Amino acid sequence: MSFPSVCCNTPPVKATYMPKGQKNIHGDIQYYTAGSKDSKRAIIVSYDIFGFHANVIQLCDILASLGFYVILPDLLRGEPLTEADLGKPGVFASFTKNAGSWDNIKPMYAKALEHVKECGITAVGLVGFCWGGKMVVSALSELDGLSGGAIVHPALIQSGDFAHVNAPLMVLPSKDEPDFTADFAALKSKPFFSECYMERFDDMFHGFCGARGDWSNQEQAKRANDAISMLAKFFVSLMPEQKS
Repeated sequence: MSFPSVCCNTPPVKATYMPKGQKNIHGDIQYYTAGSKDSKRAIIVSYDIFGFHANVIQLCDILASLGFYVILPDLLRGEPLTEADLGKPGVFASFTKNAGSWDNIKPMYAKALEHVKECGITAVGLVGFCWGGKMVVSALSELDGLSGGAIVHPALIQSGDFAHVNAPLMVLPSKDEPDFTADFAALKSKPFFSECYMERFDDMFHGFCGARGDWSNQEQAKRANDAISMLAKFFVSLMPEQKS
């Protein structure tokens, strides 16, 4: 299990964005939150290895504008990987085994779920980018009470991972990720397969919808918006608005 080489060598884009949500502390974890706590639908977002990047914050705000309560937990506790770590295989190997391991992240996911339930949320979806995609697949395989999850240009996915998920899965790889066709086919035996979806962005690179996307570039922005629109459609379908 390893990161794609492009992930280990490509820096994040310098980007600016004025957040519409806010950062706050719940327990011992910092969150970026957007949208109303009165919503009955929540999306927990897992960023990529670069943490609280402007692009991910903007994506959270877009999803919140659709009526979801969106929370972005600081799973790496203020210590994401940085540009200085690129090209250092040992750093990435250590990250995978320690700060970025599912054993380390799982309790924080559990706390995030507790938080949204305390807010009266009744339906919860997940979305993750790069390394965060692996965390989403792990959560869908081991945690209860999830409506589904989406992974965008995911890293660290192993053969057989999809077969363990217990809720609908959307997969949006770029040209830099492996061919997931056989893995996705394993979902056909699941009762929720009709709600699963996969589309490959062969014209885009690993990170285009996260910290490596230059959204000032018209084509990259368009394709990122295409992916975000697919995410929105997926979650609206999984978690329709509840009438009071």
